[in-house]
Amino acid sequence: MEFVWRDEAPPGRGPGDGAVIVSSFPSAGLATTVASHYIVRSLKLPRVGRFESPDLAPIAVVQGGEVNPTIRVYGRPGLGVVLSEFPPLPSHLTAIARTILDEAERLQARLLVCLEGVVPHPELDATEGTTTAPIPDVPENVWVAFSRRDPSVMTAFGQTEARSLEDGVIGGVSGAMLVQGLGRKVPVAVVLVSTRAAEGIPDHRAGAVLIETLDRLLPELKIDTGPLRKQAVEIERMLRAAMKTRPAEPEPEATQQSATGMYG
Repeated sequence: MEFVWRDEAPPGRGPGDGAVIVSSFPSAGLATTVASHYIVRSLKLPRVGRFESPDLAPIAVVQGGEVNPTIRVYGRPGLGVVLSEFPPLPSHLTAIARTILDEAERLQARLLVCLEGVVPHPELDATEGTTTAPIPDVPENVWVAFSRRDPSVMTAFGQTEARSLEDGVIGGVSGAMLVQGLGRKVPVAVVLVSTRAAEGIPDHRAGAVLIETLDRLLPELKIDTGPLRKQAVEIERMLRAAMKTRPAEPEPEATQQSATGMYG
């Protein structure tokens, strides 16, 4: 199974030599999707490449009247962003990771950064002995894992608030790139943020944290995440209001009857 990174950028308009390549595929809380789209919009990055493969799903993404493939590349000199709104099939992960790494090496990229969202461990309710969702006001945690401990990369990440991941399992395209990056020239780093959005609702705050981490790593980005955080506050306010006003669901009549028959 093969994927091709088809370059669409005019000469001198693409990421170019020495660029940082950011990889973003859907993960927990959709924080990566929120972050990558916000980066593209804020920096007004043009599409500079697309992925082609006979195994890609026949889906077109239409944005602003423009037709896009599911996996595409945005960028400018010094920066490339690979993104997709759809999670790849497990059988595609290794091939996609290899394609990104091959192009990063061709561009002589100085760093490949993969964005990931993770679900924190649920907290135990001591009174009921059940698990509950994380407390909404707890700040997000950020970790980073490296394919190898390159001194210059370690120094650069020292300017961020990301903690080194000592133990854990990373899957998807990011996990595949970490493993394949062991024998590559381009260093690979995976930045992980804890997410806390309800299922199916994007975690805008976690997306902002990913962007702010990249800002500290790459000061030339200079992306204002204020609007993104404001949107996160508004979404949380609506969720809390909905949770307070939602009536308790009565037990279905059929369930009540069967329970009475069994235990009455």
